[in-house]
Amino acid sequence: MRDSKGYRVDRLRRRRRTSAERWQAWVLYGLATVVAFSAVLGAWYFGARLLGNRHADMKPGYLALITLTDASGRPAAAALVVKDAADGTHSLYVIPRDLLLDGPNGEYIFAGDAMTGGMLKQDLQRVIHARVDATYALPLSTLSGFADTGALQIQLPRRVKLVVDDQERVYRDGDVIQTSDIPALFAADGSTGKDPAAMQGALWSAVLQSAALRSGAERARAVDVAVAAASGAHDTRYLGDALRGLTSSTAIVARVPSTSRVAEGQFAFVPDPEGIMADITRKAPGYRGRATVIVRNGTGTVGIGEAVRQRLSVLGVDLPPTANADSFNYRQTQILAGSGALTVAQDVRAILGRGVVLDGAGLPSDQVVVIVGGDVKLKDLETKDQP
Repeated sequence: MRDSKGYRVDRLRRRRRTSAERWQAWVLYGLATVVAFSAVLGAWYFGARLLGNRHADMKPGYLALITLTDASGRPAAAALVVKDAADGTHSLYVIPRDLLLDGPNGEYIFAGDAMTGGMLKQDLQRVIHARVDATYALPLSTLSGFADTGALQIQLPRRVKLVVDDQERVYRDGDVIQTSDIPALFAADGSTGKDPAAMQGALWSAVLQSAALRSGAERARAVDVAVAAASGAHDTRYLGDALRGLTSSTAIVARVPSTSRVAEGQFAFVPDPEGIMADITRKAPGYRGRATVIVRNGTGTVGIGEAVRQRLSVLGVDLPPTANADSFNYRQTQILAGSGALTVAQDVRAILGRGVVLDGAGLPSDQVVVIVGGDVKLKDLETKDQP
């Protein structure tokens, strides 16, 4: 008969061995989990380091919002940069502090208040009916680096009166200002919003024109310095591209299309929907018009087709490049409308003040073809300046 004491010892040993093996198995499972998690974490980390600087391809056209900040980092002024994908040109639109924007609940809000509250992008998008692709904050001090000169000559449409550093000053077309005064002038106030907006446009123009006169290498260094000093969107390529385009001597500087009004003693700039459509909205990425309007030159007059196209840019339609008609003998402008584009054709007739609307048999339903005739003259198509 087996010794009972030996049996108990053997059973205790087996129990201890089983417990140890179970514990070892749990340790191995835990280590395997840690190793797997570490592998995933490591792959993510190295992937982020290796690929983090790789962005999606840049859009050929875009809208970029630039807020200029003072020495304390507070917003002092703002402008919208528009790059037209069709021809690659850059335009800069000054956003006056007194421009009325649409708040989140449909209420009016001044651009200056939206800047201070950090909601300028959202409120502006509701007015231009387009998405802003990137936003940046740029210190005002960087603008003088583009000029690389101690003084700038400004061009003003008229005399402006501003309060600069608590002193009232008058500026005229052709005046020379010190680049060190740029931050104070951008932040200056006037009796109405017209004078500060005019000065901001003049300052942007002077800085960009001065930069355009520098060598390509000098401009590139100035752009790099500005991009390095900027904050905002992680992808700084749009800012770099915008600054390079704006300093290429072909950029347009203007105020956001708007008219001025005074109601109950309060001055404001009121957005001009047609001007915004023509200059901003239709150039935004992904814009799709309610119809396509094709313009053909039927007179042979150089530039008449493009002039008509520009006048029609206030419509919410696609406007392909112009071309010549089948002949230059059209005495009257013909506006051929597809079956679903009669309203658009009538809008075209109203804008031109000339022509006859005809049935465009065979045209796509959403297409209008305008054959410009001799009844339309270039002088009738001259663009009017903003009020």
